[in-house]
Amino acid sequence: MLRFLRHFLAIVSFTLLVSLFAFDGFACGQSVWSGFSYSFEKFDFANPALPANQDRITDNVWLTRGNSGGLYNIQSESGYSVPPPVGQGSPVGTQWATALNNPTKTIAATNWTNLTFTDWVSAYGGQGTMNLPNQLLANNAVVYLVADNTYLDLRFTTWHGAGGGFAYERAAAPPPLTTGDYNLNGVIDAADYVVWRNTLTQTASPLGSGADGNANGTIDSGDFDFWRARFGNVLAGSATGTFLAAESVPEPTMCALLLSAVVALNAVARISR
Repeated sequence: MLRFLRHFLAIVSFTLLVSLFAFDGFACGQSVWSGFSYSFEKFDFANPALPANQDRITDNVWLTRGNSGGLYNIQSESGYSVPPPVGQGSPVGTQWATALNNPTKTIAATNWTNLTFTDWVSAYGGQGTMNLPNQLLANNAVVYLVADNTYLDLRFTTWHGAGGGFAYERAAAPPPLTTGDYNLNGVIDAADYVVWRNTLTQTASPLGSGADGNANGTIDSGDFDFWRARFGNVLAGSATGTFLAAESVPEPTMCALLLSAVVALNAVARISR
């Protein structure tokens, strides 16, 4: 009986480990940006090499367009390329889901696990489709940024066949999780108030940096209220204590749960011996 139990536990542990590796890089640690709070526009004949004409979504993906053709990622390619086997498929480093390649599915970043992703052109009807502008404007998309493991909502609002003008709305990165520890010493104390007072009315870039506790991009009275509500907290991992503010505790990920299950099963197997 004990031998059977050990074999059974070994099989279950192996299955969980396979699941863990399957999740790694795909479901573990992904980011989901939801909504359409950010707008970007490139005007006709604007120079795509200028930063103002590039939507620098992350360090890895900078979307733009020439005077014709499709979108491309100027961070890693010099111009638009059609999908394989003819070209590499622009914008490189991205995959797209729309209602055209996901009929009956809810096209939303929060629903990414149920969506099928393809290259940009295929997601909007295929290479050489004369109806591409209509498809772009009629179909919301979820874009997967491969290197960043990020899913975001996007919808086109303008697309010009000549001149290269286009515009869209997309989700913005969620504000960073802040703690009120403005001087980063591990404790929310009077020293953080000093940082807030000395930088009051200044702009915070990126959001949530410095004394921007409410992550709205400006050091203001809201950041004082944020600090005051957390005064006395000691952050986990600091030299002075192990308390972590409740709003900073992350939910356990699927990877963590799988790993915990493997550890627990191995412990049971050792006890059964």
